[in-house]
Amino acid sequence: MLIDVIKNGFRTIFRMRHERELPPPGPKPAFGSTVVYKRLKMQLIVPIDYEQWEWLTGKGWRTLDMRANRRRYFKVPRKAVTRLLHANETEREVLLLQIIEHRYDRSRLH
Repeated sequence: MLIDVIKNGFRTIFRMRHERELPPPGPKPAFGSTVVYKRLKMQLIVPIDYEQWEWLTGKGWRTLDMRANRRRYFKVPRKAVTRLLHANETEREVLLLQIIEHRYDRSRLH
C-alpha cells in the first residue's frame, strides 16, 4: 500500500499521467448493468432499446466490468436514471446535461 502511494507520487511529480482513451462501444447492456461516463456511473434499472444505447454511447457512456475496476465513481440517483430513460429525445439532452453538471456529494462516491 505504501509502495502504491509512492508510485502515484512519482507519476504525479514527473507528469506521467495522461487521459484514458474512450473504449469502443460494446453491445447493448442487459437490464441491471452499470454504465460509466468519466467519474459517473448509473445502473440501468429500466430496460433500454438499441436507439437509447446508441444515443448513450454517442455521448460517451460505456459498459465496464465493475468487478475488476478499482476506480471510484459518483453514483447517479435512481430517480434521475429513470427520468432519463423514460424521456423523449428532446428532454433527454437537457436531463443528461443536468446529470453531468450536477455537483455530487462525496457520500455518493463508490
